[in-house]
Amino acid sequence: MAFSFHLKEIDKFQLQKFRDELKNRSQVLKKLGYIDADGVVQLKGRAACLIDTGDELLVTELMLNGTFNNLDHHQTAALASCFIPGDKTNEQIHLRAELTRPLQQLQDTARRIAEIQRECKLELDIEEYVEAAVRPSLMDVIYCWSKGATFAEVIQMTDIFEGSIIRLVRRLDEFLNQLKAAAHAGGEVDLENKFAAASESLRRGIMFANSLYL
Repeated sequence: MAFSFHLKEIDKFQLQKFRDELKNRSQVLKKLGYIDADGVVQLKGRAACLIDTGDELLVTELMLNGTFNNLDHHQTAALASCFIPGDKTNEQIHLRAELTRPLQQLQDTARRIAEIQRECKLELDIEEYVEAAVRPSLMDVIYCWSKGATFAEVIQMTDIFEGSIIRLVRRLDEFLNQLKAAAHAGGEVDLENKFAAASESLRRGIMFANSLYL
């Protein structure tokens, strides 16, 4: 009987913890403008709902804070690759000048979102959040592939396995199409066209060849 009572107390604690976290997450969405004071989903929220790869809050903030506006479609493809999970590399990341500022803007935006979550009493380490949300290891590879480099050239740029690169590029293409749909929902025609161009620049060669096993 005492054991059963103890389990009920644990259940109550877990339920209250869940309710508190839900309330705190709602506060984050309100602060960022995804829902209004009454919990009604706003334009930003509708755009975020179309994204299921990567951190949808971070992606949507980038779309609407102007980060993508000053990038060409090659830089856009490279920056979007930071949201795709992939194999880790032991190499130090070296980025060309065209990519360093976009990456910094992405990291700054991730840090701001993490700080807002902390303000809303969600437990997280800010720098761990940034590191987990932003994965820049293949930015340079994607940028060069988007600009027309051969597969033989890009695989020499990283120690990541060739098959992993192909899988990442295909997932990146799907992600860019999600961003295109989100931009369309938000009435951002220029962004919609840029994401479409970024996607098209990836779709060539061995990266999108039919599998020999099909």
